Amino acid sequence: MLKTIVSAYYCNDYSKDKIYNVVNNALKSLGVLSDIIKPNTKILIKPNLLSAYTPEQAITTHPEIVRAIVKIVKKAKAIPVIGDSPGNILNGIKHVWEKTGMLQMAKEENVELINFENVGSAEVSIQHPTINQIHVTKALIDCDAIINLPKLKTHTLMGFSCGIKNFYGCIPGARKIEYHKLAPTPEDFAYLLSEIYRMIKEKILFTLVDGVVGLEGNGPSLSGEKRNFNIIATSRDTVTLDTFLLSHMGFKSQDNILLKPLREKNLGNTNLKNILYIGDNINGFDFSNVKLPITKILNFLPRRFTRFAAKLFGKLFWVSPFIMEEKCIGCLQCVRSCPAKAITVSENKKPVINRGKCISCFCCHELCSHKAIDTKESFLISFFIKNEKK
Repeated sequence: MLKTIVSAYYCNDYSKDKIYNVVNNALKSLGVLSDIIKPNTKILIKPNLLSAYTPEQAITTHPEIVRAIVKIVKKAKAIPVIGDSPGNILNGIKHVWEKTGMLQMAKEENVELINFENVGSAEVSIQHPTINQIHVTKALIDCDAIINLPKLKTHTLMGFSCGIKNFYGCIPGARKIEYHKLAPTPEDFAYLLSEIYRMIKEKILFTLVDGVVGLEGNGPSLSGEKRNFNIIATSRDTVTLDTFLLSHMGFKSQDNILLKPLREKNLGNTNLKNILYIGDNINGFDFSNVKLPITKILNFLPRRFTRFAAKLFGKLFWVSPFIMEEKCIGCLQCVRSCPAKAITVSENKKPVINRGKCISCFCCHELCSHKAIDTKESFLISFFIKNEKK
């Protein structure tokens, strides 16, 4: 069986020249760039622009990574455009572009920024237990090819946010919240992500991960902890790249909930033995004792218990979002972002979570710009976590 190439190189800062050189070397390991990027084609560059965070917060793809790809695409005589659909745009999409450094970089490189909400959407059919059709941005249809630039982070709902998860940003605006409600469990959401990936797989030229500085712990936003992974990694197979990174971060790749539907649908290589690694010594990257999200233990429940047992023990095994009133400023972004409408406004104009309605999708936790939402777990979850650390 032909092995899939994963290329990874050491990088410990975001200086412009260093980033370009490392990115260029990593991509050359995949083959001849002129064979990958065709002249006169329109290339959609998809970074992770979760919300209005600065590059230094390590939540969004660093603008120097995007700049390097823009330069490489232009050098190949193709036409780059940059697009995403951030989750929190209370102050407008331009505010997100400014804070993330994308606006300044785009001006300097004379490249177009696309708001996925403004270009319209197309309805497509998918194969999913609870969802028949979804809307995706027309930017996917209008482009000739896609380059995926995710950030390396942990994720409270899915455990891990990287290549496959980054494509959820191809769903415009508030529809992301709607689909979270229709696919509330990690398994349901993983199958949704697999369907998004399936429909665009043939257009993806490669995925390149910004792992110079990422997040560990309860990511993918402010509750995560910055971590210097010191890695820029790439592959033409996004599934393979995610599998590679998952295994080195301490997740069991064969058991991982994100990879399960991708493996079932044969959408990419999830076998570590079928990876051809090219690049710097693996031991040079910092993957030692990565802090995984507190919710990781819940991902085992659907596979270890029947549906009946899961319902029976569900009241004993839970992790839920928790609002810290002393940090909450009452912006009510959590209310707007809750798919289950489980968050209401109290008499003192502060949000309150109804845990009976909460589906633990952690959208509020992910999109809170003030770090006012933490996680709270049941006694049994706390017990297992404490014993796991011993």
